[in-house]
Amino acid sequence: MSFGPFHSAIDGKIRIDAEQGSRFAKEVAGDFNPIHDPESSRFCVPGDLLFSLVLNHYGISKNMTFEFKGMVGKDVGLIFPEAEPDGIFTITDAAEKRIFK
Repeated sequence: MSFGPFHSAIDGKIRIDAEQGSRFAKEVAGDFNPIHDPESSRFCVPGDLLFSLVLNHYGISKNMTFEFKGMVGKDVGLIFPEAEPDGIFTITDAAEKRIFK
């Protein structure tokens, strides 16, 4: 599956706008939670989309553990670093807030 329609890469950061996140939630994940509506004042990027982008970027391994550290709002620049030799990495936003470990 191509994830191009559901995010953009700008200045080395992954960004998901409200329309992209909402489309993924409804069309791919079947998630109709109101917090994924683009006009919601509490909009957050669907966790399924974040998880999918991580798998697409880093690949899959026999043993994997994921920790969501917080919600991601629209247009937040996410930094996907190189994975450490032990396979551990932490995705942060531009303010270095931990999003996903």
